[in-house]
Amino acid sequence: MDRLHLEVLDAVKDGKTRHVTRLTHDGGGNAIEIFHEFDRVMPWSDDVPLDGYVLVILLFAASIGKPLQVHGPISRSALRNMEELLLAWSRWKPMRYRRIDIVPDRVLDVRGSAGVGVAIAAFSGGMDATFTALRHAASCGSVSEVTRYGLRSGLMVHGFDVDVYNARDFERLVERTRPLFEALKLDLRIVRTNSRDLRLQDWDDSSALELAGCLHMHAGEFQYGLLGSTKSYDALVLPWGSNPVTDHLMSGDRLAVVHDGAGFSRTDKAAEILRNPVACRTVKVCYAGVDQSENCGRCEKCVRSQLNFLAAGAAKVPPCFPREFDLDCIRAIQIDHEAQMIEHASLLAYAKAHGVWGPWLPILEERLAKWRPVAAPLLARRKAGGPLKRTIAKSLTFLGVDEPAKKVWR
Repeated sequence: MDRLHLEVLDAVKDGKTRHVTRLTHDGGGNAIEIFHEFDRVMPWSDDVPLDGYVLVILLFAASIGKPLQVHGPISRSALRNMEELLLAWSRWKPMRYRRIDIVPDRVLDVRGSAGVGVAIAAFSGGMDATFTALRHAASCGSVSEVTRYGLRSGLMVHGFDVDVYNARDFERLVERTRPLFEALKLDLRIVRTNSRDLRLQDWDDSSALELAGCLHMHAGEFQYGLLGSTKSYDALVLPWGSNPVTDHLMSGDRLAVVHDGAGFSRTDKAAEILRNPVACRTVKVCYAGVDQSENCGRCEKCVRSQLNFLAAGAAKVPPCFPREFDLDCIRAIQIDHEAQMIEHASLLAYAKAHGVWGPWLPILEERLAKWRPVAAPLLARRKAGGPLKRTIAKSLTFLGVDEPAKKVWR
């Protein structure tokens, strides 16, 4: 039977490791190459499990529907967990994903003592990632020593929230968030990858898998990889790329992936961030501004995040946003789907439950009362984007239009 083949090529240049995941088909055709570039030399041998590299492309393989031949080892628990992940996604989206056989050269039992009790957290600069860092950093962790994870490092991925070829904005984002790393005494690690840029998978489905894959690539030094939750337990939306139902199934023998923070709403997290002046300056939530290192202040996520802080009792929005909050932004926001609607309703309920009131509250109530879901075909067209739309968006920004939105093409 025709198979999809995966191999990983290791190289070191200028004191930094570059891994290329090469995908080929038995039937020929052009190879697909996914690179991961590290900010240091990474240990490598034929005995390193390829758990993370398989996770990065798992849904692509499931969409192809062919057996996946892995030219290298996979850890036993990762193989078991991937089987369950494939069953979950093939149930959630049977028209898109199939359960496939994953056939590694070897299956390894590699449980060991490296990095016992030590954690690395995915870090984008956003509210979820910032909350997880504040919660588990030894210098200011908000949970007891007994129950917190021993967070030592934060991993920033260039190529996810910041386009892979946008070096300037990623460097600015690193400098923006560096004060928080220093305040929390965390080691900063960086990986650059084209996995999202290749558009092999639907990012809404694959985001956590691609991120967990990058965490696995550091598995030799850490026991736990933390992913900040996106939804709370009482407001879950399924299927969704990151969730407490399946995130733990991204674990392998060497690294346990932890879905952290689902016991807290986004407004709960905002309340915790408000207690840390450094975090109030560094948070970056925006996915719509052309400057990918900043918050535009006007897109749906920026407006929602500012409302989270106001609902948490802030007298004004924190300095991570470029200007004072404009109530007209509530009337203008584009709420695309149910997940966003649930978030807005949640922060509204939080404010009422905590006796918080502001002029924004009745305006948001009115806006939500008028909400209607956007048709699926229109959402799909918005997600497709393309170079022409990107050029138009940047031109609109140059002309001073408020929200050309990177969202136009991503």
